[in-house]
Amino acid sequence: MKKSEREEREYKSLFTDERYAKSAWKSIIGSSLESSGEALDGVVDPKTGEPTLNTQIDKMAYANVKKRLKEQGLDREPMQAELIIECNVIRARFTDSSFNILLDRTAGKVKDEVSVTTSPFEELTDEELEILAQHRAKEKKNKK
Repeated sequence: MKKSEREEREYKSLFTDERYAKSAWKSIIGSSLESSGEALDGVVDPKTGEPTLNTQIDKMAYANVKKRLKEQGLDREPMQAELIIECNVIRARFTDSSFNILLDRTAGKVKDEVSVTTSPFEELTDEELEILAQHRAKEKKNKK
């Protein structure tokens, strides 16, 4: 068996062996996310002849990230991860699901923390709560 063939088999086995599959995928995804991204070639809607929404979002995301990098004094191409995040931030302007995902990831599910729930006891008057407390005390005494 040649060295290249052995290396290829070892590489492929990383994805089938449960012990190594997760780290192999993590490594490949990490490498891809860290790689340089370029603005995608525009896709035109065949009916209107205008760029599609995704094309417009991609171009805007690329320009935003490039501008931010320049402001930070960095002279490099945006990474794929930066473009993915920026596209989703822009998409969140228009879709609730994208917004909610960003909110969940960045603010720790603020929606759940902010929503006010009231228990039935909060609606009772002081007199009703006193009667309930006396009733519970009586039941507790009867159980003993």
